[in-house]
Amino acid sequence: MIYVKEVPKTQKGIREFLDLSYRLYRKDHNWVPPLYGTVLRSLLGEHNPLLCGEHQFFMAYDGEKSVARVLAGVDTRLNERLGEKRGYISLFETEENLEYARAVLDAAVEYLHGLGMEKVVGPNTPGFNDFGKGLLQEGFDGRPVLFNPYNPPFYNDFLTAYGFVKHRDHFAYWLDLKDFPVDETQRLSEMAQKRFGFRVESIDIHKVRHDQLAAQIAQVVSEAFPPNWELVPPTVQDIVDEMKSLLSFSESGLIVMAFAQDRPVGVLVTFPDYNPLLKTNKGRLFPFGWFTMLFGRKTVRTVRCVMLFVSPDFQNKAVTVALANVAYENARKLGYQAIEASTIDETNLPSILTTQRLRARRYRVYRTYEKELGPCQTGEVN
Repeated sequence: MIYVKEVPKTQKGIREFLDLSYRLYRKDHNWVPPLYGTVLRSLLGEHNPLLCGEHQFFMAYDGEKSVARVLAGVDTRLNERLGEKRGYISLFETEENLEYARAVLDAAVEYLHGLGMEKVVGPNTPGFNDFGKGLLQEGFDGRPVLFNPYNPPFYNDFLTAYGFVKHRDHFAYWLDLKDFPVDETQRLSEMAQKRFGFRVESIDIHKVRHDQLAAQIAQVVSEAFPPNWELVPPTVQDIVDEMKSLLSFSESGLIVMAFAQDRPVGVLVTFPDYNPLLKTNKGRLFPFGWFTMLFGRKTVRTVRCVMLFVSPDFQNKAVTVALANVAYENARKLGYQAIEASTIDETNLPSILTTQRLRARRYRVYRTYEKELGPCQTGEVN
């Protein structure tokens, strides 16, 4: 008998919710366990403004066995920004059985319908950041980079069978550093900085004040945030909270900023792809995972670029190229061999064109889906 239960928002309940994925992916060599403690704290609401809104965790069972899960909720800040009544789903996982998927999706749709939502979009990341969203839709041939989602292909089939349709695609690009057009970008960077009056600096994360850095990043993001993006601009506190965890995994030189005199006008953020190490320690930093992270850092050969913003009055002035040029040099000197840039919204044509000009190739696609919520509280499987 298949039935669905609401998961208690307690450590015990959320641990059971998270542990399902370990069983589902136990034989999948590409899946990488998330940072268990970090995700657990986030889902319990610690420094997670997304979960300040209405939300509920659902788990489906077949008898006594857990078989599927989903988080459903409402991002009130985003709805205010967009002027919509939309809910989201996140952390969708299921065994390869459409009825299991239907059970948790029915529960999510009914819950969101009861909150007055008119649409559901997802799967989204279960936090404020944009480090990973959607389902992997193309590129199942390898392990994901840090914080990007991973799923088997049939997840896409199950959502479309339930009645979801494509909302947006989000692209990931791969660039071997040996292919980076360094001579071209160096010349363009030098000319642009001289002509337009800006400079590019590498950030030493061990010397800079983190609250000051967060304020500078937030200023650039707020100025550059595209009006059609389906995200909420992070506050300074959002960035400070995120940096507390990210900077422990990063290195000096992997954050690069552009300044016009003392004003920040551009930011590029990368961090090492520690997923190979997380695979080894199964996403756990305690009691011995820290040793793997500490002594295995030098074996990591890829960095992921997750953020690139330029203030509007400095766009189309080669600031992006200048930032990328310095980021390339720093990554090369630190011994990295490749940069992964993700994810770029399919509507963000300037970023797509810039990434392609830097000789990066698109190698993965992540898709978010949407479903209109009609008068019925449960979906129909076609």
